[in-house]
Amino acid sequence: MLEVSNLNAGYGAVQVIRELALNVRPGEVVSLVGRNGVGKTTTLKALVGVADVMSGAVVVQGKTLRGAQLSDMCRLGVGYIAQQREVCPDLTVEQNLLLPLYANRLNRRQIDDVYARFERLSQRRKQVAGSLSGGERKLLAFARVMLLKPKVYLIDEPTEGLMPQAIEDIGRLIADLQAGGACVLLVEQNLEMIQRLSTRICLMNNGRIEATVSRLDDHLIQKFLGI
Repeated sequence: MLEVSNLNAGYGAVQVIRELALNVRPGEVVSLVGRNGVGKTTTLKALVGVADVMSGAVVVQGKTLRGAQLSDMCRLGVGYIAQQREVCPDLTVEQNLLLPLYANRLNRRQIDDVYARFERLSQRRKQVAGSLSGGERKLLAFARVMLLKPKVYLIDEPTEGLMPQAIEDIGRLIADLQAGGACVLLVEQNLEMIQRLSTRICLMNNGRIEATVSRLDDHLIQKFLGI
């Protein structure tokens, strides 16, 4: 389980997140929704120690972390898939997958499990990652994190700039993570995906969660997204 309480965070002296509180239980997808600049990405960055945490606490897998301790999140079973595709473009697909294995002293056979799950990556294992399509690079970013078998996933804008088929692939992948009992905290702009996958939707404005709902209606979409 992931539980966040009274989180205040930002960059240097600039505060972006104010008194934010949320929780994600196993098998849930909780989505952060709001206009650009309201603090969705900063929330995820704060949870993994990339943004500056001014105060607040995070409980993950029963362990309470504060401030600089949040840099330990990944070692506690939290996987972070950033908005920018975190793959090494000059390395092959297989080399990209080997990096987290070596860094965490894991068994190389775990790559076989990834290839069984991601057939397209298996077919392109010797291909340089920079030559993959946008959707394939995003799948590779997911695969790199999934190798570590996290219990909690922080996923930032996974469908940005992707073609419709790739968006469907990402949606199915997140649904599979949810069905497997993972906690998923999702930042996403694709309304259809949000409505279909989310257990709860946290509506953000000015660095705060102003409401939590199970579905978005036209009024909420206009108020919090301006659509």
